[in-house]
Order: sequence, then structure tokens, then C-alpha cells
Amino acid sequence: MSLPLSQVVDVTLQQSPQGTQKRDLSVVAIFTKEMCDEFSNKDKRYLVVTDADTVATMFGSHSDAYKAASALFSARPKPKVALIAKYMQNEVTTPISNAKINGSALSVSYIQFKSITDGYLSFYFNDVKRDITGLNFATVSSMNDVAAIINSKLTDLNISFVYDAVGSRFILANNTKGKGKGDFGYLFDDKLGGTYIGGLTNLIDGKGTLINGDDAVTLNKETPAEALTALQNQYQNWYGIYFANPITDAELIEAHDWTVAQGVENAKVMAFTETRVANIEYSDTNVLKTLAKRNSGRLMVQYNNKGNTHAAAELMGVALTTVWTGTNTAKTVKFKQEASVTSDDKITINEAEKCRRLGINYYTDFAGVNMLAEGVMIGGTFIDETVGLDAFVNAVQVQAFNTLQGQATKIPQTDRGQEILISSIKIIGEQFINNGFLGTGKWTLADIGDLTYGNTINGYYFFSDSFDTQDAADREARKMMPINCALKLAGAGHSVDIIVQFNR
Repeated sequence: MSLPLSQVVDVTLQQSPQGTQKRDLSVVAIFTKEMCDEFSNKDKRYLVVTDADTVATMFGSHSDAYKAASALFSARPKPKVALIAKYMQNEVTTPISNAKINGSALSVSYIQFKSITDGYLSFYFNDVKRDITGLNFATVSSMNDVAAIINSKLTDLNISFVYDAVGSRFILANNTKGKGKGDFGYLFDDKLGGTYIGGLTNLIDGKGTLINGDDAVTLNKETPAEALTALQNQYQNWYGIYFANPITDAELIEAHDWTVAQGVENAKVMAFTETRVANIEYSDTNVLKTLAKRNSGRLMVQYNNKGNTHAAAELMGVALTTVWTGTNTAKTVKFKQEASVTSDDKITINEAEKCRRLGINYYTDFAGVNMLAEGVMIGGTFIDETVGLDAFVNAVQVQAFNTLQGQATKIPQTDRGQEILISSIKIIGEQFINNGFLGTGKWTLADIGDLTYGNTINGYYFFSDSFDTQDAADREARKMMPINCALKLAGAGHSVDIIVQFNR
């Protein structure tokens, strides 16, 4: 027997730590007072959706939640995901409900069932396994026929199998309402012999949604701040805020103030659709003037008098769908088109100037070209600057954290250790030059390190002092030296003056 190589060369595999992830700043939470099956659970605060059709299935196609989601997902590029969040604007008593499994939208038709003459499925109901066999679909000509054949095998169990044409899905439901009256488990294959059809129904784990029966529950009224805090406590990876149902001026101010108070790490932005012509006036009674004077840079407002009550939802979709790791992907919001909004080609210069003064966006046409103007937060801060800086701060914070915790040994409290830390966050600086958010220009603020007023800066400059200047308290606390970060934003051209000279 040969001796092992470890007698000569001993190799040790070190575990590579898993770093934290950056926030997804494209995720918008649409808050609604409208109820669906899932929201009957008092602890359920949000649902994740990837398209407006899913919202229509849950809340109905006439709901404000659906209309707001439809506007949001109309943005180009289309947001990948959104949240529908609960806002108990008024006290609601939910009706007594029955247990059910809601399937997701089907990608098959009755044709896939028609060739099955020996179908079966299994599921647990009221903690007892139920086997359904002998399903013959040879004569079906619609999904309702498919549901009827399965349903005919369930009559003795007092449960129903139905096809929901609006949601293009199957639903397996208990006919008796109330808590503890019989709950379901997902459909599964118990190898009964024949053709298993559970996968075709989408009532399986990963495709369906289990909802337990419940008694009537009273959900107490809450403030916007309470609804926002409740969502933040349950889930943190979201950025945009939009209220689907009409809110009062007081509710708008409260939601705005909550948004501003989130600080750097949990930074949020909010959107609001203004349909009242009186609220583009520079008047002390106008809530938007009050918010414009604060100029928080956290609220984007779009004025619309064409009946598009969720225009700002698409505005937010346009503003937040920047891919910050791409090349030349940073964008201004001005000049962009909105697919769900009717252009207000009757807006006057006077009305446009009123909107500009307060920092209200509007959608009109310039020489026949429909476009958003002016791409600003209420008060005048440019939307792309707020969102871009939030993205940069989050990326730098995550990069620095992953550098500190990702070393197999440590980052030393030395000038060499500081160089390692700064080198790691320079990667983010280069990333934001590459995406077009940062650019070359003259530094016109106070001196930072070797960067002085009037110097040319290529997008960013990081500086920290030597550890020779660190006091004993910070040394003992194992703090690295503070890092100063100077950024030169690339900006965006919104207008130009052209002077033409001629000579005879």
C-alpha cells in the first residue's frame, strides 16, 4: 500500500465566507386597502408578484391594486418583481372563509388531459390522505369539463374542484367554512398506478398556494406609518412606495415623513399621482407646496388630468429599473415615454411652469413627441440623482462589509489594511463610471486629502488618513480609519442653447 501524499504535501481547503447581497432598488411596494384570500390572515403583510395579471387574479381586474400594478409593469424596461402590501386604511372584518388550494396560472389546455383515461392524484384533507383514481378525460372539450370530472369524485368529501377562468387556474376548496373545518395539503404522486395529473393542475408544492380556513377576523385600522413599518419589519428588500387607493393629504405627509426618516441603509423613495388642478398652484393651502418646501428628494409626484390615476406608478417603474452593474445604463427620467399614460397635449406653458416651480412631473408632448418632464422629485431634486446615490451608497456599504468579513484571516489596522479596504470599494467607483452615473469634471467643493478646489476628478476620489493619526480609543475599538469619498456626477443634459451666426 502506498503512503498518502499528505505525508509530503498537506493541502487544506479553507471555507470561503458568503458575502451579503446588495439591495434590489427596482422593487416597488404597492400598498392597498383591498382584501384578498391571503390578506385575511392578520399576519400576512405582502405578496410577491411578477405581473399585473397575478394581481387581477387575487384582487380583481377592477381593483385599484390591479390598476396600479398594471401601470407599474407598463414601464420599460419592465420591473421584474413587485410587492402588493396591506394597508388597513379602515377597520375591516373579514368574512368566515374556507380552506383551499389556489393554483397558479395554467400553461396547459384541456388537450393535455384528453389523452388521459387512467388519471389519479393524492392529497391530504383534514389530516387524512385522499386518493382519487379512475379519472377519464377522453370526452372533455374545455377546462370546465376537466374540473367537472375531478369534482364528480369528490362529492362524498364535501369539497369542490373548480376552474377559475379569470385567473386561468384550478382551485380545490372545502365547502365548509371556518377555522379547523378541514385544511388541505398539496397534491402529490403516491404511485397509485396510471397517469398522475397533479403536475398539470398546478395545485402542487411550488405552484399552488395553501389557504387554511378561518373564522371572521377584525383587522384594526392603521396609519400609513404603521403599515410601512409592518412591511419593513417582515421584509426589507424593497425600495419604492406607492399607495393604490386615494389617500388624504395628512396620510401623504405621514407616509412622506416615514420615507425620509429611513436614513441611508434602508433608504426609500415614494411616488404620488396628483389629479387635482388646484394642487399645482403655489399656494399655502396646497400640500404639495408644503412638501416642495421641505425638498427631501424622496417623493416623486406626477400631475395627470387625463384620468390616468396611477401615472406616478409607471413613473416610478421608469425611474427604478436601472441596471447599475451595466455599461452606460444610468439614465435621466426626463424624455422617457409612458405606455399606460395619455399625453396631456393641452397643457399650457403657464401650467407647465407651475409644475416646474413645485417640482411636479407631467406627461405631455413637445413638438408632437410624448415625453415625461421634468424628471424631478417634489422640490426640484433630480430623481436619477437620488436613486443613483442610494444605489452607490448601498453598493459601497455592501462591498466594504464583504471585504471586512470575507477575509480568511483579517484586514489589519495598518495603512496596508486601509489600502486593501479602499481598493475594494474602488471597484464600485469604477462600476459607477462604467454605468455612466459618475464622470470626469472639476471639483468645486472643499478640499479632501490631495483633492483641492478646481482639480479635475475622474468620477470618484477616496481618501483616508494614516493610522499614525488614530487615537487610542478607536484603536482599541478596532476601527479602520474613516474614508472620505468625493463623487463627481456625470449629470444629464436636459436643454441646450444654440447660437447661430452667419456671414454674407
